Amino acid sequence: MPARHIVVTGAGGFIGMALCRRLVADGATVLGLDVNPAAAARVSGCGAGFALADTTQPQTLAGAFSDAAGVVHTAALLGDRGRMADQIAVNVVGTRNVLDASEAAGVQRVVHLSSVATWGYDFASDITEASAPRVCGAAYVDTKSASHDLALRRGAAVVRPGDVYGPHSNPWTERPVAALRAGTFALPGDGGGVITPVYVDDLVECIIRALDHPDAGGKAVTAWDGVAIPARDFFAYYARMLGIAKIRTVPTPALALAARALELTARLRGTQPPVTREALRYISRRASYPNTAARDLLGWEPQVALDVGMQRTEAWLREAGLLGSTPA
Repeated sequence: MPARHIVVTGAGGFIGMALCRRLVADGATVLGLDVNPAAAARVSGCGAGFALADTTQPQTLAGAFSDAAGVVHTAALLGDRGRMADQIAVNVVGTRNVLDASEAAGVQRVVHLSSVATWGYDFASDITEASAPRVCGAAYVDTKSASHDLALRRGAAVVRPGDVYGPHSNPWTERPVAALRAGTFALPGDGGGVITPVYVDDLVECIIRALDHPDAGGKAVTAWDGVAIPARDFFAYYARMLGIAKIRTVPTPALALAARALELTARLRGTQPPVTREALRYISRRASYPNTAARDLLGWEPQVALDVGMQRTEAWLREAGLLGSTPA
């Protein structure tokens, strides 16, 4: 029997690459799509094929999904950066284009990568998994919420990751480590905002189960390890790796004012700010989400406890040379 053929969009990104590696290891033939030509070597290096494609340009997707048994759509503009118009183009229109191309090719299962950010940031108590995505005026939240709803309506399986850490994670590993090393890392308030971690390998397992399960189409599941942790405790793992005794905290209004100034400066320079007010809102959450649908529907159970995941992450950080001497 020939190996099944899976297409991964955003294959050069953190989650896309992890997924390509796992699918190849499982014996699938994989085609990775990415808008960045520099991703070709990384994707090919893990044993997958590569094609240059821009999800905002439907013509670049033509033929890409031929003979595919499944498509996993991870391509997106992430997090707290980018204009609303850009995020609409990639996160909403790009998702529609992938769904259209998959349907035209007769693909039986599309898995769309959503985010827990679709629930917004401003909730004071735990939300149910059936809670509707919220519109809050933040580009990432609103566009991921729209693409989440669109994917469900079109019959895709939707996986909502929590805060994905591990080797190559930019927002939850590389950026905080770099900021800690530079002495610029600080948390708002008392650092008690909630982090909902999931190690990257556990997330990949959840995605593959959503790809395979016959009843996953048109349903959303949430993937995180189920043990919420205060931000100060999560980032303390990285601080200990660097020999830093304590995570610095700053009153929220002062940190928000500084973030606003950084945003304005970055806009004038045409660069990305190191921190934004939106990121501060996200990291100040005081409640979390259930992951019961992933367990009940897919039979998924997170396997990597935070201590173990951080040990693996530290080993990678040291091998990559990202843990160096810290400021005096």
